[in-house]
Amino acid sequence: MTAAKLGLGGHSFIAELGNDPEASFEEQCAIVAACLDRGIGLIDTTYYQERLALGEVLERLGRRDEAEIMAWNFFKQPGKERELVGFTPYEPEHLAAMLTELRTDRIDMLVVHVHDDAAKLREELALAASWMSEGRVKRVALGMARPEHLAELPVGHPVTAVLAPYNAFYQEAGELFRLAKEWGMETIALSPFVRGWRLDELGADKDDAADILLRWAATQPAVDRVIVSMRRAAWVDANLRAIGRGPLSEAESARLHGWLTRKG
Repeated sequence: MTAAKLGLGGHSFIAELGNDPEASFEEQCAIVAACLDRGIGLIDTTYYQERLALGEVLERLGRRDEAEIMAWNFFKQPGKERELVGFTPYEPEHLAAMLTELRTDRIDMLVVHVHDDAAKLREELALAASWMSEGRVKRVALGMARPEHLAELPVGHPVTAVLAPYNAFYQEAGELFRLAKEWGMETIALSPFVRGWRLDELGADKDDAADILLRWAATQPAVDRVIVSMRRAAWVDANLRAIGRGPLSEAESARLHGWLTRKG
């Protein structure tokens, strides 16, 4: 079940939010193919640029049905087509745009980014439920959720999963994940490395640091899956080998503690 623990992050497809060179289209195809070949089917897309990229890759590979596409409500905005803009609450017209970008007829996991307008959030969940009834959305998740968002979910809500950043440096989502598990929801951890540049800041071997941080997140009892961005196909196997090594040793835990104490 090692492969099922990992999901591919959409930041693999864009130049921003990482410290590694942007992957070429051919490399993106190789990354996705390597993931699917090894049983990593969950592929996240946050920004619309990531949906465009993944749609093209899956069409080239002819492997849409092997992927579990996850999509968030970050949309193209006029005059900001090249920017990574903030989220927008779902409106009825948004699903068609997302399906066009992804070149598909369905989204496997639709992520609703939480916010503090409870009435609007309920409207979005009702809209997502209607898309599910039409067969165009298979599952619904809450993104960037906090425990209070679970407590405020309306009766009959469609949410079956929660997503939030959860790593050794930022462990605040631990309570959310524990509560979600009690409610029978899937828990998906984001940003196991914080961001790629944090690996450079640690003053340690980058591969060793990535190994330790990924294993910390993946072995937390309340974590079902971890989303990892990968800009090289070779890193798919490297991350799978890391997960296969299991929990941190005492020496590795001590190294991590040193990083947290110094950089926390």
